Amino acid sequence: MNNIAPTESPGRGLSRALPVLLAMLASALLLVSLKLPLWQMRLEAPQYRDQEALHVAVHPNSLRGDLKELSVLDRYIGVHVPPTLSQFEWLPGLLIAGAVSGLGASFLRISARRRALVFVTCALASALALAAVQAMFQMHDIGHKRDQKTVLVGVKDFTPPFLGTTKIAQFTVSSRLGLGAWLIGGALALQLGAAWLARPGNAFTSKRSADRHVRESVGVSKVRADNAVRAPMSAHL
Repeated sequence: MNNIAPTESPGRGLSRALPVLLAMLASALLLVSLKLPLWQMRLEAPQYRDQEALHVAVHPNSLRGDLKELSVLDRYIGVHVPPTLSQFEWLPGLLIAGAVSGLGASFLRISARRRALVFVTCALASALALAAVQAMFQMHDIGHKRDQKTVLVGVKDFTPPFLGTTKIAQFTVSSRLGLGAWLIGGALALQLGAAWLARPGNAFTSKRSADRHVRESVGVSKVRADNAVRAPMSAHL
């Protein structure tokens, strides 16, 4: 009887490749986010309307936007927008490390892949949450630790909104997440998706186990059939 060579099922190949593909896409998003704003703020007033509204964008390694115009306003309302933030010292390295670690984790054995991907995702998310909390405290300090010599009468202490819109003196201040933050969120979701596919008992793993069980059953049946054929021949001999 001819032996039939087992072939790898499409589901098995996909189960191996898909977590790696998701991790590669997640890494790409994290690296692209380095060049994009994570958070943006718009300030609009009677003298700063529409296209002339002031903008501030927080990138992973710098503050950008109408910083010179804001420094002029600082002289009147007594606030000081810092030229840099402490997060800029470690945030770019964190995103790069998350991209490299997530991709590397996807190449581990199935037994370790899921735990590694979950660890990388949780560590990255925790560090980003810490950066956001730091930013909230920094924004609080901007509107509360003011130079009393230049504070205008009637402009009370304030906290710029982290998200949403509020009124500060004659300014309407709106804040929102930038494209970079959304890409990071997508990358975290993709890493979790890769971890989910690596879990025991998922559809692809179950398919692999079923295929292996079928092959083993076929092998056992073949051995039994061969023995059944050989038994009568041995009896005649």
